[in-house]
Amino acid sequence: MIRIGIVDDEKQERDQLKQALARFGAENGTELNVQEFDCAAVYLAAQDRDFDILYLDIDMPQMSGMELAEKIRETDQDVILIFCTNLQQFALNGYSVGALGFIVKPIQWYSFHMYLTRALKALQKRAGQKTAPPHIVVKDGTVTRLLDAAEIAYVEVRQHDLLYNLCGGDGKTEIIKNRGSMQEIAAQLTSYGFVRCSASYLVNLRCITAVSRMNVYVGGAALPIGRTYKDAFTEAFSRYMAKKEWEDPCQS
Repeated sequence: MIRIGIVDDEKQERDQLKQALARFGAENGTELNVQEFDCAAVYLAAQDRDFDILYLDIDMPQMSGMELAEKIRETDQDVILIFCTNLQQFALNGYSVGALGFIVKPIQWYSFHMYLTRALKALQKRAGQKTAPPHIVVKDGTVTRLLDAAEIAYVEVRQHDLLYNLCGGDGKTEIIKNRGSMQEIAAQLTSYGFVRCSASYLVNLRCITAVSRMNVYVGGAALPIGRTYKDAFTEAFSRYMAKKEWEDPCQS
């Protein structure tokens, strides 16, 4: 089932979009679970925001759709964003938040069908890619190693070095040092369940054993939660807990 959210302050516009989604689902045999929100604040206050696709109106009071998209991207790089708007001049700004595209109001069936088809293909491709965890190439002294991302409990940056803290199936830990930047490794791993809890640490959500007000615990390590990253980390961890069962992530 594909979960779709609509954020638009105009009920008539929401209804039109729901009708188009219902038609698409019926004609293509696709099961779509649609939920609507009449403003950005209501969407952000919702406990369950685990959507595959979001349709966002741009011109909304208090917080615009573009501002909402920027807020969403702080913690969610995966959800597909499609803007529905009569403000064509904002189209270029959509690429800064990784939007799939823009549908100009009033919605025309051709453009609606085209973007939804693209979104579903992107979801299928992403699902296929994530069946196999990514691998990270690092140099361990004179040896080049290929690390499965699932082995990485957290990454620490010290000056110009990255310290990969690994968790093995036998419960033993291992640290591999490699040159690199936190920005680069975060960009590579964020979509696979890693989130920054501070400027110095990138944590595998599946390896967290406890969280307190000040620290994230990964095994016996207590990693500080930085003030700048606290809100984004808390939201990412809450989203993870809402859709994952507790398990030992370091067991194969």
